[in-house]
This record gives sequence, C-alpha cells and structure tokens, in this order.
Amino acid sequence: MDLWRPVSAIREGLKDTTWKPLSGTTPCFPAWASGHSAFGAAWAGIMRQYFKTDDITFTASTDDPKSPVRTRTFTSFSQAAREEADSRVWLGVHYPWDASDGSALGENVAMWVFTHKM
Repeated sequence: MDLWRPVSAIREGLKDTTWKPLSGTTPCFPAWASGHSAFGAAWAGIMRQYFKTDDITFTASTDDPKSPVRTRTFTSFSQAAREEADSRVWLGVHYPWDASDGSALGENVAMWVFTHKM
C-alpha cells in the first residue's frame, strides 16, 4: 500500500494548509505500516510469553523534553503496546489501520521469535 500520510491528506485533500501534526514533523515516506506499533507489539508479545501473563503493572518514563507526560503506569504489556500504537495516530503520523497492521505484524514477530529460540 502506498498511501499519503495524514498531514498530506489533511493539507492537500481537505485543503487545510495550516494543519500540523502534533509531533511537528512527519516521515517522508508512505504511511503503512506503523513501525512503532510493530516494535511495541513485538515487545509486548515477548514479555507476555516470557512472564506467562499480560497482567503485570509497571511504570515507564521518557527523557524527551517535549513530552507533556513524563511517566506512565500500565497494568499490562498489551496496554502499553496499544497506547504506543494509538500515539502514532494522535501524532498525525499514521492512520488507525497503519497502527493495527503494525501491531499485528509485531504480534507475529513475537510469536516467531519466541517459538524459534536459539
């Protein structure tokens, strides 16, 4: 799939030339599939399989000076992965289906990695 990013769709398709993504920038290649969603889902899948549960509460933080929220507490690995996927949509970098497809890709990678231990 070779699809324009939300910023292009809004500016060119909807003719809103002043709209800017929350992140301030957008990658210069087509939108599909979300790499961040894939990484997050792969990580969550590996963690679920390793700990044999998804229900582990943990807190993550960022050192990004532009982040409006510095720490987040999650009640599961899946919750963190879902939020990471959603964040790509909120930032205006991806469409919801990019995030869903990236998450599915990450789940498949996690399953393959865990079943092909070296």
